[in-house]
Amino acid sequence: MQSYISPARFRVSVYNGKKQNCREKNQFQNPDFEYFQPVSILKTDSVTKSLKLFEEQGFFRLEGFIPSPLLRKLQDYFDELATGCDKYHQMAVNRVNGVDYITNIDNPCARENPVCLELLGLPAMLELAESICGPDFFPIQDFAVIKMLGDTLPVLWHLDMLHQRRGKCFTIGIYLDDADSGDGCLKLVPGSHLKNEDICTLKEYPCMEAPVKAGDVLVHDMMVAHASDPMTKNEKRRVIYFEFLSAAHVAAENLYTGELVNRRCWLVETAAAYYRQLHPEAESYIFKRPAAIPEVQGLTVEQTIAVIYDSPVRAHPSSYCFDMHKPGEKFQ
Repeated sequence: MQSYISPARFRVSVYNGKKQNCREKNQFQNPDFEYFQPVSILKTDSVTKSLKLFEEQGFFRLEGFIPSPLLRKLQDYFDELATGCDKYHQMAVNRVNGVDYITNIDNPCARENPVCLELLGLPAMLELAESICGPDFFPIQDFAVIKMLGDTLPVLWHLDMLHQRRGKCFTIGIYLDDADSGDGCLKLVPGSHLKNEDICTLKEYPCMEAPVKAGDVLVHDMMVAHASDPMTKNEKRRVIYFEFLSAAHVAAENLYTGELVNRRCWLVETAAAYYRQLHPEAESYIFKRPAAIPEVQGLTVEQTIAVIYDSPVRAHPSSYCFDMHKPGEKFQ
């Protein structure tokens, strides 16, 4: 593998304290950070420790993961999406007091502006996915979640995907804006991915907040219980999500068809090739499992993406808890 992180150094932040209740002031405990030169994720001791912590705790954060030029391009593009003429195309909108708030954007890699495809092709992103899922990884979903000041809709406690844990899978959130403690940042229950309990039970365990800065990424197991509250101070919190699985995991649990897996694997190859095209001087990631799709041979990147997304993904179900009462609260 040709290894590459990003021109910007990044650092690892992990929770290393006792579990606390989310009603108390609690955040990632900041251990001694190590700054890394652009070297292989797989050969960095501190990141290896974080991957071990990912198995035990279910999540970790990488600070400064997204190169600044790419971060600015993503921020500018999402500003355009919020004001453009097609702003409601493949988007979910919540209306509060007569004001529309965009909350979700589907398939950002398939949009006319390919900056999210560049993001997916970031060598550090793909190398991280391989380090967790194995060389046959692929993204089953790509979407964005947006929180705006004034939108009172919370993200309820949930698990991203129910499965039998016959393989590793994870969600990576790429933050375009700061998410501060007590202001709509993600809350997670450490170790909940190993408990084999329903989400309404898991949400009663001690949890912790995960404040992040723009350009950071937060990685969590798809069966970690998590939620977030409405914004109260910052103007917005935009997060792009990729959900990664392995082809072997999918086959073991019969989660998706082989044809869909091949198409999504080809999305990885297309993203990696597009990144190489944009950054010929940079080291690149070589995907080990490119699944040949005859109908895309000779097509442009835009045409290839259209073919890949022509088959909609009917994602394996998430699990939400709709019990909104607090522990000990009595119903009237």
